Amino acid sequence: MGLRETLNEKPIIGRSLAVIAIFCAAYFMFRALNSTEPDSLERRSEMVTIRDTETGDEWEMNRGQFERLLLLQQGDIDPSSGIPSKFSDGKPVGVLVDKDDWEETVKRINAMKARYNSGG
Repeated sequence: MGLRETLNEKPIIGRSLAVIAIFCAAYFMFRALNSTEPDSLERRSEMVTIRDTETGDEWEMNRGQFERLLLLQQGDIDPSSGIPSKFSDGKPVGVLVDKDDWEETVKRINAMKARYNSGG
């Protein structure tokens, strides 16, 4: 007996699968549209202001590019350092101007690195 015959004899199975598929689609659509998630497309596309902690100069950068630079650094991110700054000859002193956002970003990226390095 094939799948088609089973679904014809027991339509409740097909209907149940359709309802599950609709709920899954709604969940993923809601998650994609929710911009509060740290990995949402809208959040990664926003521009953030970065400050050189040595010179005080500021510049703007796409959040996705900023976080990529943090992810590519070896080891954990030190909250007192940051990304390389063009104003300080490439020293890693560029941090987000918003202190709370900076601390949350460092914590989240360090957790991501720890999960990746532990194989989980």
